[in-house]
Amino acid sequence: MTAPFITALEIGTTTVKVLMGEVREDNVLMVVGVGECESRGVRKGEIIEFELALESVRRALETAEANAHRSIGERIYLAASGGQVESRLHRAGIPVLNMYEEVGGEISTEDVEHALEVARKIPLSDDRVRLHTLQQNFEVDGRGGVVNPVGMPAEDLKVEMMLIHGRRPTVENLKRLMQNVPVTCADAAFSGFCSALAVLTPEQKLAGSVVIDLGGGTTDFLVYNAGLVRLAGSIAVGGDHITADICSGLSINRRQAEALKKEAGSAVLNRMDREQNISIPAEGGFSGRVVRSSALHIIIHARMEETFRLIADQIEERGLSGVLSAGIMLTGGGSAMEGAADLARQVFNAPAQIGKL
Repeated sequence: MTAPFITALEIGTTTVKVLMGEVREDNVLMVVGVGECESRGVRKGEIIEFELALESVRRALETAEANAHRSIGERIYLAASGGQVESRLHRAGIPVLNMYEEVGGEISTEDVEHALEVARKIPLSDDRVRLHTLQQNFEVDGRGGVVNPVGMPAEDLKVEMMLIHGRRPTVENLKRLMQNVPVTCADAAFSGFCSALAVLTPEQKLAGSVVIDLGGGTTDFLVYNAGLVRLAGSIAVGGDHITADICSGLSINRRQAEALKKEAGSAVLNRMDREQNISIPAEGGFSGRVVRSSALHIIIHARMEETFRLIADQIEERGLSGVLSAGIMLTGGGSAMEGAADLARQVFNAPAQIGKL
């Protein structure tokens, strides 16, 4: 019998990645092929040049097939980022009826399934598309926090659902891109949710943690507490914006700025560090020059602090700031920036670390 086979695709602003895996008999996913290439035709998670993006996806898929020595198949799972992803908590339910069809009875498994079915029917505007509908706790006759209500006497049963939804045109464009490969999109998942599943332990989810995926064009985030997703979203700010800020602030070209960011960048301002002069060689019509390390760090710090504060403000608005005992987990390319975890620790006033798969 052939083992179940899964192919996942993420079309990012800077990189297109493909992962091919087989599910073993012990339900462990074994990676058998990886493909990666530079992303073109994508900005802030949105496709802006269809043919360039299509070429990047095909190259990444071909690389994965070569590594795995097998075909990717016809169905692929898409990790979607950007698209103005938001979350919304929805509560709905049913009256609990007894054998005489009167209100007031013992909650059955069928009642629970009916309540879940009703709660999943969350209305959305035409320009939005649901990515995940995640069950929260139940409410029995106004008493919340119930994990399993089966067998309880009640008149009313409600359940909370966490809906993660994105901008429909963004997701549809990504799916249309896959159709032109051609492959079929089996399903789409929010990449921030995928990151959280990859790096958080069950204990961290219970204690409360924020996962921040620092990408090139967007930053995804997801908040867990008491083992449940409490907030999720995406903001159109990422590493490319830092590069653009360096270009503007230091009057250098994009290639020079990107190299400078990776080689000498820091997200924190530390007056105890010795000031350094950084030589930038001439390139692409831009003359060589010398800049101060403090000038570079001020530019990077300002943009990354803004990014973290945008997320911190949303967390505070939901009343979740005080339930993050496990702290902040950083993932994505931007997490490699020196001082990223230190800055997150300052902004969120919570422990911060780099997520490891």
